Amino acid sequence: MDSIEIDHLDRQLLHALQLDGRAPFNRVASALGVSEHTVGRRYRRLRTSGLFVVGEPDSERLGYTRWLLRIRCTPDAVTTIADALGRRADTSHVSVASGGTEVHCSITTHSAEEADAILLSKLPRTPRMVSFDAHCVLRTFCGTPPSWYTKQGALDSDQATALMPPTEETPRDIDEVVVLDAADHSLMSALAVDGRATFPQLTAATGISASSLSRHLDRLRAVGALHICLDYPPARLGYQKMAKLWLRVAPGELESIGETLGTHPETDLVAATTGPFNLVATVICRNAKHLYVYLNNQIGALSGVQSVETAPLIREVKRLSVRR
Repeated sequence: MDSIEIDHLDRQLLHALQLDGRAPFNRVASALGVSEHTVGRRYRRLRTSGLFVVGEPDSERLGYTRWLLRIRCTPDAVTTIADALGRRADTSHVSVASGGTEVHCSITTHSAEEADAILLSKLPRTPRMVSFDAHCVLRTFCGTPPSWYTKQGALDSDQATALMPPTEETPRDIDEVVVLDAADHSLMSALAVDGRATFPQLTAATGISASSLSRHLDRLRAVGALHICLDYPPARLGYQKMAKLWLRVAPGELESIGETLGTHPETDLVAATTGPFNLVATVICRNAKHLYVYLNNQIGALSGVQSVETAPLIREVKRLSVRR
């Protein structure tokens, strides 16, 4: 990947694409006050340094189960295990942590039988794995869709409003599971490769007409089953320190603390889970000092947090569904 200098306009473009990854360049250009040619050129330049825009399904809306795995292995096996997990279609956010002896990843299962097969049969047979914990995600406060890029304040409120994607006309029932048909699955698979693929490109990939794909895409986004998400290495924006926080929170304070953490500029993911740690957060900081100040001043100020374990992320293998 090429090394480029990121300026304010680049950050605005990243913010805009996190709000709506399929926003036409002319709409982005109008909001940013630059030419469409400039937006296109900046987008292509960012692509050379690690930018991806991909379609990501919403597990909760689709009735799937999301698991956060914490896998402990021998140091000589960590790269092999992390890379193998990164190649799986059902994983995301695969990283190496804690001195190179631990792999963290998110895995999605579609049924109890599939969860049993993976967690009780396949994973335990992994060579040189010492142990693993599987935390079932109960609720996501922040991270679906991702929002870290939008927390950096590159756009003002008027620009952000102009770039927000169309929303559904009536509030959805959050307990209603969205059912996918064959066309939905094909479309999601194509968008997982390129979230900005044109309708002719999507038609070529799926064999479905552009008009039908347009209807399916509008529906999936309107009901919250599909998010068009931005993936760009935080390190290229000057954020060099990432960590996973495993928190024990008083049960009665889980909701309020989860909501509070979700508003922090540092958080990329905040989720309530099963297990001895009932709240998990991924934080992105500029450096070790920034991480320390965040732990001391922000986490330390929350009376409901009983304990926290901090696991620095050493290497990212996969962000969202994109392998690094």
